[in-house]
Amino acid sequence: MKFSFSWLKDYLETDLSADEIGDILTDTGLEVESIEDPKKRLGQLSVGEILTVEKHPNADKLKVCEVKSSTGIINIVCGAPNVKSGMKVVVARPGDFIPGLDIYLKSSKIRDVKSEGMMCSERELEISDEHDGIIELPSETEVGTLFSELVGYEKTVFEIAITPNRPDALGIYGIARDLSASGAGKLRISEIPNVEGLFKPLLNVKLDAEVASKECPLFVGRYFRAVENRESPQWLKNRLISIGLSPISALVDITNYLTFDRGRPLHVFDADKLSGGLTVRKSIKGERFHALDDKIYELTEGMIVIADEKEIVSLGGIIGGMKSAVSDKTKNVFLEAAYFDPISIASTGRKLQINSDARYRFERGIDPNFTLSGSNIATKMIIDLCGGEASDVIIAGSVPSLKKKIIFDPKKVKQLIGIEVNSKRQLEILSSLGFLVKEVARKFEIIVPAWRPDVHGEVDIVEEV
Repeated sequence: MKFSFSWLKDYLETDLSADEIGDILTDTGLEVESIEDPKKRLGQLSVGEILTVEKHPNADKLKVCEVKSSTGIINIVCGAPNVKSGMKVVVARPGDFIPGLDIYLKSSKIRDVKSEGMMCSERELEISDEHDGIIELPSETEVGTLFSELVGYEKTVFEIAITPNRPDALGIYGIARDLSASGAGKLRISEIPNVEGLFKPLLNVKLDAEVASKECPLFVGRYFRAVENRESPQWLKNRLISIGLSPISALVDITNYLTFDRGRPLHVFDADKLSGGLTVRKSIKGERFHALDDKIYELTEGMIVIADEKEIVSLGGIIGGMKSAVSDKTKNVFLEAAYFDPISIASTGRKLQINSDARYRFERGIDPNFTLSGSNIATKMIIDLCGGEASDVIIAGSVPSLKKKIIFDPKKVKQLIGIEVNSKRQLEILSSLGFLVKEVARKFEIIVPAWRPDVHGEVDIVEEV
């Protein structure tokens, strides 16, 4: 599971460094496999200002620049085509490390003219592959400022190992909740939006009786008309790029964003490519499905599919279909947020050997109570980024009850692990993790949140404390 420090800070108010956050994550059982921190690689590279630009006396394509730097005025020989006086740049001095070249800069003479430094391109700063010109900083940037101080937390990226019993940590909000409970900062609780529908949905959804009780007990849908599936704004593209995903279009990017932001997989259909209403049902042996990975799968009996009146349009909880995929020409959209049984998803995924971010989360068990909330967040993002109008919400089925109650004796902590933690502190910890706790006759009556399917008894509660 990858996430940027900037994305984490959407939900965690903290002054701790990336390394300190990493230590706490590992202590809580979310083992850190790596922290990519470009600030460390940027060292002493700092902001400079080009004062003058003169032609090199012995080379037509080179310039000799007088540059104001953190250590005074220096001469730098430069071949960049965009160099100009008054430009704010990133300066490296002899001895500084150039991360994009993986070298330490040395003093040099270029065509008999001494060069006392280097002005860096984006590639040399590991920002992009661009190297035709040097990077130009905003004019208000102060000379002498370390460039590492200007690099946002978006480029500091954590990668953590997720054990199969922790599906709640497959969303950045869930990771922030754990960190907050561990004292790393304050959890930012964002309000779930509620967008009023402006018209009746233009299609209906049916749960087949065979799946409604277990495999897909809940389906939340919403129809959108007159949207524009444009390019995502830069902040959203940056979020996805930071974790290795390629932005595709606003509609697709929104669903990918929610998958990692809240651990809530969603799917969008081009509504104009659907024939009639949708039915969630079990597949018939031999049915074929053309998936978004452009492969055609032959299904066995009993796989959970979403079909319109003509064909299968999605493999529930795993992957959407090619024929109903959104494009830049999409004008009307149907948004799906459903809850699928983990065992069914795991079985289908293994048989067809399809690995997707949705399957990875559903087979571990997502929070069914967040289905409508996830749909509401996506609805607001679609309206904000793509325009259009949303219909009334379609709700087929109901939220499955995963409620678990545990009677817990706080003395168990000392008995099992030999550490004294007073009852008040135990209650604070459990409450901050989302458990509902009530004191009854010196014991705790605990309701386990639906996002923690791994907690079953007193030993698990001790582990949380």
